[in-house]
Amino acid sequence: MKKKIIVTIIILASFLAGCSLIPQFQQAKDEYLETRVAEMLEELPAEEPVVKEPAEEEPVAETEEEPVEETATAEEETEEVEEPEETPTADETPEETEVPEEEPEPEPEPTIESDDPAIYLGDADWIDEMETAEYWSTESGELTSAAFENGTLKLTALSETNGWRIASTPMLGNAYIEAEVKMGACRETDGYGFIFRVPKNSDYNKGYLFGITCDGRYSLRKWDGLAGETGLMLWLKYYTISEWINEGANQSNRIGVMALDNRFILYVNGEKVDEVIDDDNAYAEGFFGLYVNRDKTENLAIVVDKVSYWTDPQEK
Repeated sequence: MKKKIIVTIIILASFLAGCSLIPQFQQAKDEYLETRVAEMLEELPAEEPVVKEPAEEEPVAETEEEPVEETATAEEETEEVEEPEETPTADETPEETEVPEEEPEPEPEPTIESDDPAIYLGDADWIDEMETAEYWSTESGELTSAAFENGTLKLTALSETNGWRIASTPMLGNAYIEAEVKMGACRETDGYGFIFRVPKNSDYNKGYLFGITCDGRYSLRKWDGLAGETGLMLWLKYYTISEWINEGANQSNRIGVMALDNRFILYVNGEKVDEVIDDDNAYAEGFFGLYVNRDKTENLAIVVDKVSYWTDPQEK
């Protein structure tokens, strides 16, 4: 308000100065006005400075600073020295480390004690499942006929004379030979079995014959087809009854013979039924085959499901 009064006086003085007719009066008036203005300015109290209150600052949300990973320089890495591990003193007890429990080893399967050569001799050296005619001739002859049916070899007797088929395998010396055979309609001494140790140079006219009959008997013979006019059949073991033979028609049996030099161990269905020694030991090695012997039944037939052999067997 005081500033407005001062400004009004200055404006009024300027107006009066313009209207004055006497210059002297004007000069005196100017001097007076200057003096008065100066006095009035001195009388005025000093203005209190206006203090502005600071504006309230809005709170700023504190943000956590992400730690900056310190990367060691190449020099620092080279300067790092691996501190040796502290070894526990006598007063300190080392920390126990957990040792994983070992899983118990599986217990071995119990070994089956058996006197059956097909079991204790292990895997056979040769097996024929009779799926094909790879090892057997199927040509019809005077004594037998042969055919493969449903994975089996069917051997039929065409005469009352023993007839056989020889397998096309290597010659065997000491060996265990086994066959699974089923005989159809039969009676009494109708039978079948192995012929083995057949020398090639004899045109298959020599060898040993081990077999069983329909009425439950077994036998071992030695054949020399070149002796005399009709050949010679020598009995090493005449027909002998065995409880291990499944007798009668349409019965299956597993027959086997173990030839060890001049000893012949006879098996039926895995059981030892006899042992025969040939002092003459006429045939030390040779081929083997299957025979069928028709004594009582017309068109006697056997069905062979499997034949196997093991070379150099050990007697148990």
